Amino acid sequence: MKEFSLKNFNSKDTIAAIATFPSKAALGVIKISGRKSLDIVSNIFLPKKKKNIKKVRTHTLHYGWIAENKNGKKREDYSFIDEVLISVMRAPHTYTREDVVEISSHGGLLVLNNILEMVIKKGARLALPGEFSYRALINGRINLLEAESIVDIVEARSEEGLRLAVRQLKGQLSSKLDKIKSRVHDIFVEAEAYINFPEEDISISLLDIKKKLGAVAKEMDNLLEGSREARILKEGLRCVICGKTNAGKSTLFNRLLKQERVIVSRIHGTTRDVIEETISIRGVPLRIYDTAGILEPKDLVTKKALERTSSAFQEADLVMFMLDASRPLERDDKFLLDKMKDKKGVLVINKIDLKKKLKEKDIGNFNGLRVYLSALNNVGIKDLEEAIFKTVYKEGLDRENIIFLNQYQQKYLGDARDRIHEAYHYINEGHTIDFVSLSLKEALNCLGKLTGQVFSEEILEAIFSNFCIGK
Repeated sequence: MKEFSLKNFNSKDTIAAIATFPSKAALGVIKISGRKSLDIVSNIFLPKKKKNIKKVRTHTLHYGWIAENKNGKKREDYSFIDEVLISVMRAPHTYTREDVVEISSHGGLLVLNNILEMVIKKGARLALPGEFSYRALINGRINLLEAESIVDIVEARSEEGLRLAVRQLKGQLSSKLDKIKSRVHDIFVEAEAYINFPEEDISISLLDIKKKLGAVAKEMDNLLEGSREARILKEGLRCVICGKTNAGKSTLFNRLLKQERVIVSRIHGTTRDVIEETISIRGVPLRIYDTAGILEPKDLVTKKALERTSSAFQEADLVMFMLDASRPLERDDKFLLDKMKDKKGVLVINKIDLKKKLKEKDIGNFNGLRVYLSALNNVGIKDLEEAIFKTVYKEGLDRENIIFLNQYQQKYLGDARDRIHEAYHYINEGHTIDFVSLSLKEALNCLGKLTGQVFSEEILEAIFSNFCIGK
């Protein structure tokens, strides 16, 4: 986490920052937000046509120059910095719901820094990372879930990850969680009515409450389960190629990448490290790891190689276990097969272009798809890609309903789900309705923290520390 706290986010200040990557480019943008925005710009902007920039209409563009006044009123008394376009956007119809001015200049670190320095001299403060989005949050422009999706858009690694982040920025996750929270609130109200008006003729029964608790718990479970698929779309599936030495792992690695990324040799143990690259299969990003086939370290180098291979294997979402069809099943193969029992995997039988010596009956039961290929001759690669996709998404990939939940979101939704289960069991076990009501109240508190209706300073600091300056 970057070293700042929410206390530094003084919303009364006018803030400014370079909003584009400061480098040699055709365009650079400096963003200013706050009540002094127009006053500041009016002191450094000379419009081509005479006008008072503080009185122009909202959402308009204005051409002119950024110039520094040298204590005179004539044009020749100014020191010109750059030719620019000024965007004027008045509150509340802006990203931060404050007055916002954007200065579009030529790109380049020097010119952008010079303009930013002038803006700060005239009364703005350099924005902290994520401060524009923080203001959008506290001013009701976006909610906490939408704020986080902005980071996901910036950091997207794949087309599907980007689409997922955009859907969440549009409020898909917020809508689903709001509906769940509304249903939990309705059940809570019924439980309270059951407690407070026991003598009244109200059409509420414990059986009805129990059924509703079961339904909302299932919906929460589905969201948590769907988050796994969303994580894959956002971060990439950790996919390890493993097998004994000289089985063809590096050749397959190169084929999947469609480039000669690693050295391929007939000499055993050429790969001495874990090599990672990212590819896409049917829109799903895969972080593929080529691992060393060494199982018995003979020196310090091979020992480290084995340690890294073991770590990659343990963390893998999917393992492509490779066997050499031209060799009988050996002790090393059996050792690795035994390790595969608790992993999701695809069995890759390589070198089918050579005389087959592998007896598949010796493999035993392998809980996964089998693919036959010749990595050297580029045969069967498409079949392998299809098998990977089917293994990850056996029931198909419903992209429209996938929701990404980060670590803290999973925690609070999981906590809320646990409280719902708790309330369900209280009814089952014959406890008084007061226990049910208390669990429902705690569930609502968890859901409030998740959506940002109940603010937690620790969570907000964790989120906004991941933002870049200018966002």
